[in-house]
Amino acid sequence: MLSQTEIIRFDDDFSKPEKPAAPESLNFWIHTTNKCNLSCSYCYISTLNSTGGMSEATKRQLLHKLAETVTKRNIRKIKFRLAGGEPLSQFKSWKEFIPETKRTLQKLGCELEIAFITNLTILTDEIITFSKEHTISFGVSLDGLESYHDRVRTFRTGAGTFDVIDANLRKLLAHAIPVSTNTVVTNGNLEGLPELTRYLIDLDIPFRYSIVRGEDIDANLLERCLSESCAVMEEAIQAGWQFSRRHQFCDLKTNEPGFQTCASGFSGGAIYVDGTLNYCHVHFGDTAQPSFSVFEEGMDLVDMIERGTHLEDMKSADCALCQYKSVCTSGCPVYRVKGKDPQCSIYHTFIPRIYELQAKERLKLLRDYGMM
Repeated sequence: MLSQTEIIRFDDDFSKPEKPAAPESLNFWIHTTNKCNLSCSYCYISTLNSTGGMSEATKRQLLHKLAETVTKRNIRKIKFRLAGGEPLSQFKSWKEFIPETKRTLQKLGCELEIAFITNLTILTDEIITFSKEHTISFGVSLDGLESYHDRVRTFRTGAGTFDVIDANLRKLLAHAIPVSTNTVVTNGNLEGLPELTRYLIDLDIPFRYSIVRGEDIDANLLERCLSESCAVMEEAIQAGWQFSRRHQFCDLKTNEPGFQTCASGFSGGAIYVDGTLNYCHVHFGDTAQPSFSVFEEGMDLVDMIERGTHLEDMKSADCALCQYKSVCTSGCPVYRVKGKDPQCSIYHTFIPRIYELQAKERLKLLRDYGMM
């Protein structure tokens, strides 16, 4: 079935993804602020609410470094993921910087793509209008429906946030603003995944399920709930839902195999509120991790990435022999255990299932267009 739908070929003309000699695009996670209006129980930011937002001086220097890097390295695309804290609490301080940065880079032949990584409890008409004008997308944290989400993602008063997020998701969709959701799968929300899957399919929102890192999870319950969610997705495929464009499982690269999990260490990193460049945003506030600053002279952003921490190539010998090495890429480098993703066994179970769903989606399309 995979061969019939051209997802795979059975021949000798196969090449594995290779790391390019130099990056052509850059990807940065920007920590816009330490302030947040929620008090989520599992927040990983150790410096949360310790300081405010990124200063104007830091943003000016960041723009200077971006222009310098683009010119020197012939970079043609840069992506910002504006996060925090809660980035939309800083909207007024970024609404002038964003278009200025886009114009500056455009003059240098470089496109700037921007996404807000947000809890989506703040959304105004001004933010909606601005986002449409500047083609800004939204990545939204959603831990489940109603009680599943409200167990951990609450306002400081203790009130749940699901109803607010649901209303704001529908506003973004009504204005045709690109939005996707990310769900951190834990023991606390596993059983709600099938219903959450139905909800997201009904809204036709791209969504990602990421297994919690650094915590134990009930493996049997995880497999059962993921299987039930896959059954929901299979049913939706037969009704015309675009599975391959709407769902991602963890960091798996099932649509386009890759040479590493993310941009860190090669073409990207995480920039803290004070302008320091870290390997990953989970390292914010960790003084034991080496970092550089946008205020340093004589180095562009690619220099800082190259001279910084490199965890991405520390992989298990088992991974080098694995048939899925270009799909899994050993998982997140920060959370690997002995060089491999702790969820290796669950990936071996569900990667074939994902390809099966892709094949069924493709078969349906071929039949619908009378090609089979």
